[in-house]
Amino acid sequence: MRQLWADALRIDPTLAATRRQLAALPRRRIRPVAFSRAALFGAMARGEPILFSDFPVRVRGERERGTRGAVLHALRTGLPDEGTIRVRCGASATQKYVTRDELIRRWESGRSKVSVTDLHIRGSNVARRIDCSRLSDFNLLARAGGDVGAEEMLTLVMSSAGTFTDSHSDDPDGSNHCFTGKKLWLVWDTFRGLSRNLEDVERCEVEAPQAAFNIAAFLSIRGSRWFTVEAGQTLFLPGHLTHKVVTLEDYIGVGSFFVMLPSYLRTVERWTRHSPLWSLGAPSAQRLALVDDITRRVTQKVRLLARAPAREKSCWGLAPLVQAVDCWMQGPSRARSVLLDRPVSAQFVDAVLASSRRVSTQASSARQLSARA
Repeated sequence: MRQLWADALRIDPTLAATRRQLAALPRRRIRPVAFSRAALFGAMARGEPILFSDFPVRVRGERERGTRGAVLHALRTGLPDEGTIRVRCGASATQKYVTRDELIRRWESGRSKVSVTDLHIRGSNVARRIDCSRLSDFNLLARAGGDVGAEEMLTLVMSSAGTFTDSHSDDPDGSNHCFTGKKLWLVWDTFRGLSRNLEDVERCEVEAPQAAFNIAAFLSIRGSRWFTVEAGQTLFLPGHLTHKVVTLEDYIGVGSFFVMLPSYLRTVERWTRHSPLWSLGAPSAQRLALVDDITRRVTQKVRLLARAPAREKSCWGLAPLVQAVDCWMQGPSRARSVLLDRPVSAQFVDAVLASSRRVSTQASSARQLSARA
């Protein structure tokens, strides 16, 4: 582990740690576990990251070419040869636009650092060669259109060893599956971090070359974690976590943003309290307009599942959502009022309560509870 952190420190100098801090880090490490839908849904409902060792993301031709070769072949044959791709190049992460072949050449050569995290592949020929269906089969936005659909994505991630992504957060929950390579991730609650001067480039005006970060503050935050994502492993990350990511070995993977039932109460509450990143610059009266549209879509799904077979309910994770809402309803009324004062969010809570077999004695509507809050 000391070698891993020494390698990371050469890439990102903000990761300097004392011996005592290094000794404390193993207690914050997340190790990969075998995949199950119950484990995924449970972790996301609790707001905890989880790393799987065997989540299936198949690539056409990987038996013949190996996974790395099959993914590169999928890119060469699936991406158009015309047009350009936005990448970050060199030690200074200068933004450039390069062709498909130039991106692959730079990454394969190892002589120049290159990184791209937002090459969209949803609906492309690349996605026809890389089976990401399991990453999307619980995603309520995967087939949505318009502005709602724009908030989910499926992207290719390519980065050279020695590159890093500064401390940032994303609006929905996310995933990252690694085909080859290795990355170090550090994650912590965004707003607890801000209170300890751990900056987030999405929510802070960062004046220095890097967002402010130090290991002592990281270790002081309850729930802060770190882990590596390596070949064949898949990370699922709740959206309330700021993350800093260091590429230790040349890396190719796929990333996604999604909305799922088990964690939606946490997601909509965070968006309501702090506004989503996409609307921070909008007038206050308009900041939650798209959140309401997404919530309506989630509510519709909950209502449909209320009449669905048990297997379908389980597939979408309705039970963890019901459990989360049940627990939340027993909490302080002041905390509940943040959501229940918004009609669309109150309808979402009502729909979840109505779908639960255990709430017959709680027949009062969420809006009535809001009035008393």
